[in-house]
Amino acid sequence: MQRSTATCRSPRLRRLGVRALPLLAMTALVTAGPAGAQDFELPPLPNEAQVYPAVVPIPTPQHDPWYADPADLGGYANGDVIRSRVVQTHVLGIPAPVHSTQLLLRSSDVHDNPIATATTVLMPGIPWLGPGARPLISYQEAIDSLGQQCNPSYTLRAGIQKEVAIMSQFLAAGAAVVVTDFDGKENTIMSPSEGRMVLDGIRAAQRGGLGLEAAPVGLWGYSGGGNASASAAEQRRNYAPELNIKGSAQGGIPGDKVAIAPFAISGQQPQANFTGWLAVLGLAREYPEFADQLWQYLTPAGRRVADDLRERCLYTSVATTLLRPMAEYLTDPEAALAAARPALAAASFGAPENTPDMPPLMWHSTTDQLLPAELAIDEIAAGYCARGVDVRMIRVPFSEHISAEIVPELGTVAWLLAVAAGADPGPRVC
Repeated sequence: MQRSTATCRSPRLRRLGVRALPLLAMTALVTAGPAGAQDFELPPLPNEAQVYPAVVPIPTPQHDPWYADPADLGGYANGDVIRSRVVQTHVLGIPAPVHSTQLLLRSSDVHDNPIATATTVLMPGIPWLGPGARPLISYQEAIDSLGQQCNPSYTLRAGIQKEVAIMSQFLAAGAAVVVTDFDGKENTIMSPSEGRMVLDGIRAAQRGGLGLEAAPVGLWGYSGGGNASASAAEQRRNYAPELNIKGSAQGGIPGDKVAIAPFAISGQQPQANFTGWLAVLGLAREYPEFADQLWQYLTPAGRRVADDLRERCLYTSVATTLLRPMAEYLTDPEAALAAARPALAAASFGAPENTPDMPPLMWHSTTDQLLPAELAIDEIAAGYCARGVDVRMIRVPFSEHISAEIVPELGTVAWLLAVAAGADPGPRVC
């Protein structure tokens, strides 16, 4: 059955933030905590769905009819292009010197319902001077947001895409770049649908008449983007076996979501509070049965936080949750985690049937304050090594989550460009 973007699949799910709420509710202070929790006040914080229309001269996706589902969405195959348009992308208000085409495409969620999402294909105005056809780099941004206006198809046009500096390195080398809204219109963060939308975004780029039909493909992403890249790498074998993906550079991944969830909601590291809130709420949007259970465990204050986060982008989500660990807004955190476990397990990596059949380059900070390696990725990487995956697992010392993206950046970009062009990926590192 087709999933509508106008309505949701569960009354509880609507309350968790997919349905529009009054403006006052979105910006209200969340001051009441559960019994025993520390009460505090923060200034009202407008969300990006309110701010962007006032300062950006293009409509947000919620108000742009180009994003609308066609009536016959189920009649399209995964990766088929529904409609396209040429757009101007920007960097801080300055037009970017690339040819930009946006494609609305059909994909499928984890329940095999047809969904539509957007992708943006960036073509540099310089030739590819390497061997073979111009490669296509599927770049996964760390979207980490519950609002549709936070997706790259909008932020690239608005000039506020936060990872354009890394993306531009691929373009400067002559590679084409495809940037997909891999959380879809409902922003189902961390769900396995992310990998499907990444793969269908690549399919659409190669079917869109842009001269990329024979392009070898590479995946790049860090943190939330690394999660989407890893999801695509694991699902390619069964979901899109025809795609010629040469390698995946995927860093800072929350790979074992069952193991990381207790830490993410605990408040041990306030900077990590947003990861617990967004992952749990994003998965609740994908799994209605979990949404119903989660609603029962959220306190009244917790429900207000969930409502407040429903259209926020990354930075205001971090600010909103910095002093609000999710565990303090649950009546029974252990029972809530038990209810979440099936969704968390489905979204985790490392299942033998999903073993990547392409060479991954993985990297992670040894002292990651948001996603500790011993919880997030160590077991996943060890499993890949044990099953013979051609993996390179790099530990980044003297770093934290953000610097572990920046320090290895040039090396990961160079590795992926070389592998996409047919170079040997190098020795395994386990």
